[in-house]
Parts: sequence; C-alpha cells; structure tokens
Amino acid sequence: MKILPSHKISGQLLDVILEAQKELVLVSPYVDLSYSKQVSSALIAARNRGVSIAFYIRHESSNLKSKEQVENIGIIPRLVPNLHAKLYFNETTGIIASLNLLSSSIGNSIEIGGQLETPEELAQLRQFVAQFITPHEVGISTPQEKAKSTEPPAAPSALSWEERKFQEREFGAILADYLSANVDQNSYVEGNQVGVTIRAVGNTFSVKIESSLFTSIQLAIQGIVSSKEADRFAASSSKYYKLKDYSYLIQRGGRGVYDQVRAVRKVNLSAKSFDKLTFDEKKQMLTEISDFLLATQAFKADYRN
Repeated sequence: MKILPSHKISGQLLDVILEAQKELVLVSPYVDLSYSKQVSSALIAARNRGVSIAFYIRHESSNLKSKEQVENIGIIPRLVPNLHAKLYFNETTGIIASLNLLSSSIGNSIEIGGQLETPEELAQLRQFVAQFITPHEVGISTPQEKAKSTEPPAAPSALSWEERKFQEREFGAILADYLSANVDQNSYVEGNQVGVTIRAVGNTFSVKIESSLFTSIQLAIQGIVSSKEADRFAASSSKYYKLKDYSYLIQRGGRGVYDQVRAVRKVNLSAKSFDKLTFDEKKQMLTEISDFLLATQAFKADYRN
C-alpha cells in the first residue's frame, strides 16, 4: 500500500469512481457533495453506465442529510450503525482514507490515505466489507438472527406456485433463470437489490432502479453499442425497439466509456428495490428486459450485415 498525501487523495478518489466499470464500493459515514460537483457528477455517470454501486453511510437520526445526498444522485444508501471506516474501491483499485465524502473534507481538511497496489490488498478490503460492514447493515438479518427467531410460522398462503417462487427468491436469480431459458442459455446475471449486470447474447447490459428527489422510481435498461452503431440509432432504432412503455435514446460515452442504448420505463415502479416490487411488476419486467436484449442483438446484427 502506498501512502497518499492530503493533496492527492481527492484526485485518486475521483479516479476510483471514474474508472469503475463493474463495481464501486463507497464507505463514507457522512456525505455532503453540495459543493463537489465533480464527485457527484462522476457518481451519476458511473450509475448511468451500469456500474454496481454499494454506498454505505452511517445510520443515525442526525445523519439524514447524508441519506438525502446519496438518494439525490439516484443511489440507494446502505445504512450501517456506528460506521466510522472510510474506504473506496472499484474492481481494480481503491483507497483507504481518513476522508469522508464531504465538500469540506475534499477541499479543505488535512487528510491521509493509502492507495491499494496489489490484487491481494483489494481482496482483503473486499473481505473486510463483507465481514465487518455488510452484516451490520440495517434491514439485513444474519443467519444467527434468523435461527433465533421465535416468530410462529406464517399461515399457509393462497399464492400460486409462481407467486411463491417470485416471493421467496431474489429477482436476480429469477431473471437469470428466465434469460437462460428464453434468451441465451449461457447468460450470466450479477448485482444487488437496485441494479444488476447481465452478460448475454455477446454483450453486456445493465438493469437499474433509478430514483430521484421528486419520488420518481424508474427502471432503466442499457446495452453497449459501438460509436458507429450509435450513429445509426436515430435512423433505424424503431425497427427493433418497439416497447411503447419505454423511451429509447443513445447515451454517449467518452474517456474510454462505451456508448450505450438506454431504455427508461415511462411508468413509475412501486418500490426502490427489485424484491419489493409486486409480482405483476416483476413478471412484466422479465419480458421487457428480454425484449431489450434481443432488440439490441438484432440492432447490432443489422449494422454488421
């Protein structure tokens, strides 16, 4: 690990966010990015390009501003009581620092940090989060807590077999099975309660629940296209992207980031996480996501031909 002096920490932190392509973990007890537009813009860009973001903040009644700040950039914060650690990493690198994501810390405070230099260090940091932070997240039950539960078993429900399956299994697992059966038997799905990454039909896609300050809760689906394919989108997209409940557009990349086709659901969702959606919403999303994947495959094939 390499020691970072105070004046280099904010720049290295920004690089961690900007260079994230698959995974971004942020552990900052307190957050205020009101005057740090560079950082907030980088986080929004990471979210929009399909990066799976886990943002941990301190859970306490006096820290509501931090929660609002994270939600305002379209990320669901993960709340951890007594959180004091500060660390930030993506799939390839990261830093441990004394710095919170506060405008005052980023611009004015004297801080110290350490930059990870090896895959082994990154693996240790990821293990630390899994072992010492995630188990304390509010709303997450540990295996021991589940075993000690004294609640009587629920009465038999009148749900259908399919409804029970949707209720008992994580949406990501249901989606993976559906795509394997209907789109690509070699498809792969990974992610969390607000966003998943899909690898299927020779491409990479992201599906995310995006929420805003104005209570909008939308489903966004994105797929990678080349710049030349993106140039043809306006002229030929309607031939393939036909779901009337979605708005389609091209999201340009830049600085090493791929261009993407982006589809946003016009009707708001009922919840900010996949597993809290209704059975009907989940079932409809399976077909809508599949349609987008196949439409993108056909759109790209048409360009190649």
